[in-house]
Amino acid sequence: MRKRFTVMGLVVLLAAAMGGCASLSPAPKSASGKAIIIYVHVDRGIENSFNDYQIRNRHQTGEYMEKDLSNMLRKAGYAPRIIGKRSDYKPAPDTYLLTVKITNYNPGAKAARMFVGYGAGAVTMQTHYELYNKDQKSILDGDLGHGSSKDWAYVVKKIDRDTANAVTAKLSGNAAE
Repeated sequence: MRKRFTVMGLVVLLAAAMGGCASLSPAPKSASGKAIIIYVHVDRGIENSFNDYQIRNRHQTGEYMEKDLSNMLRKAGYAPRIIGKRSDYKPAPDTYLLTVKITNYNPGAKAARMFVGYGAGAVTMQTHYELYNKDQKSILDGDLGHGSSKDWAYVVKKIDRDTANAVTAKLSGNAAE
């Protein structure tokens, strides 16, 4: 009986690991065969009207997004560099600037998610992303939004994965123009 639970646990763990890996598209290489460098700037979208709670949420979400998006890009095969402000981008061959702005974020209600369920208290987030080439010309832009009854980190990961896949599609020549 114990062996059966161990085997079932390993099967579930393996399926989860393979499912997460399969959803990220591999990055193209530069003409020289090296990894493409992508500078990443996450704009938290903080407005003057925000209260302290909203500002803390945006900073927490933005910091997590920087790290997670950078990790996803690295796993895809890019060489990501996090920058604090857009002007820190130094254009060069085989480099791009990816900006992501959090345009809307609702942390939902954790208590509602825990006790009510069925989507109550869901976390929602929308972003706008743009990819710039070495001439600082926008070559890709889009809006993404996700919601979940899980937690905010899950929503950020979904948006980061979709952003990384959109970048790869564009740089691989597979993006819809």
